[in-house]
Amino acid sequence: MTVTPTTDATARSLNVMRRALFLSSFPIGVLTLGIPIYAPKLQANAVQVGVLFSIYALMTLIMRPFVGPAMDRYGRRRFFVAGLALQLISNVFFAAGGSFEWLFWGRLAQGVSAGMVWLSAYAITADLAAQDGRHGNMFGSVEEMLARGGLYGAVIGAPILMVTRFAPLAWSGVFAFYGVLNVIGLVLAWRGLPETYHQAARQEPGNGSTITRPLILLATIVLCTSIAYNALGPILIQFVQREINNDPIVLGLMYLPSAIVFAFLQSRLGRVADRVGRKPPIAIGLTTSGLSSAIVPSLPLLIPLVGQWVLLPLVFLWVAEAVAFSAATPAEQALVADLSGGKSRGKAFGLYTTALSLGQVIGPTFGGILYETINRSAPFYFNTIVLWLGAALMALLIQDPYRPPALAAVKIAPHEPPSQWPSAGGGK
Repeated sequence: MTVTPTTDATARSLNVMRRALFLSSFPIGVLTLGIPIYAPKLQANAVQVGVLFSIYALMTLIMRPFVGPAMDRYGRRRFFVAGLALQLISNVFFAAGGSFEWLFWGRLAQGVSAGMVWLSAYAITADLAAQDGRHGNMFGSVEEMLARGGLYGAVIGAPILMVTRFAPLAWSGVFAFYGVLNVIGLVLAWRGLPETYHQAARQEPGNGSTITRPLILLATIVLCTSIAYNALGPILIQFVQREINNDPIVLGLMYLPSAIVFAFLQSRLGRVADRVGRKPPIAIGLTTSGLSSAIVPSLPLLIPLVGQWVLLPLVFLWVAEAVAFSAATPAEQALVADLSGGKSRGKAFGLYTTALSLGQVIGPTFGGILYETINRSAPFYFNTIVLWLGAALMALLIQDPYRPPALAAVKIAPHEPPSQWPSAGGGK
């Protein structure tokens, strides 16, 4: 099949953005587990450690409602490049991190950066997908870069920090290296990423210029499910350490298979949404995650029977959940793109990512309250109920404007099957 020039340009732009995202995402994996270990070495107390996590989520939340409409007015590229520059500044703060204050300003800059980089990345992807028609696959390939960069960053940085017992010099060296990679990504984006907004707007004049009721309904579902999902963030590891196994190396190995799924399968599983529509992957992802949450609290009951072999079903549940979400997340983002038009994609993704970020702010605190005041299993069952309810609302109330190619062909020619019918659903 001959590739059109538009497809060539789309592929080049997407690849430049993916490389820049990959190179800027290396610190994520180390910071998630490293801050609770490194910050106390700088005389930071438990409250200050919590602040380092909450300031990131708060700044991301504050930025997104402003960045979305601004991108619809001034374009996407400048916000993407500015976000990468702020990420570089955050790496400088972390590398100089000899005190709590340096870490605080690093996390603040990183939060502002995330609010700009990922929102602009989603809008750029939606613009490019409008030219190519493969929203799910493209969104999956972009999400993959976040997970892959974080995984590679952890593989490189974590052993150095653990061997040196998080020595300040080792911490500074690791983040200096991340900063060099960030510079490379910034240069790639500056030189090779074009502005995508104006071209998309011309292709879709007058299409979806406002935030619609389906988008608001979708954002409400996303907010509720994000709260439920993030309610397990500070709880899950504590529960596993307390009830099953507290060896950090074992926990790291348990997470590795699901991390690999997120790092390498999202672009492939994103194609599911381009073949069957957006709603089925989302509903299945929410249902699978809810089922996993319902089962986990019961696993300690198996320890008298199988001992530490109980870790195997736990790993299986995490992998199944990773597979389901690797298909559901690109589908959800593609649905946002479908429900918006070229002139309002920034605003639409601002609404969507604001709902996600608000869940990241509310969820951990609410999950901790349930865990401490009601029951250790309460956050898991809360997660199950909300995710299953979200799956039902998604299936019943959201209208999916996307039509898979095979279905569209059947609609155009209902009296004869399309020529590709024998291989439908099994394309390249």
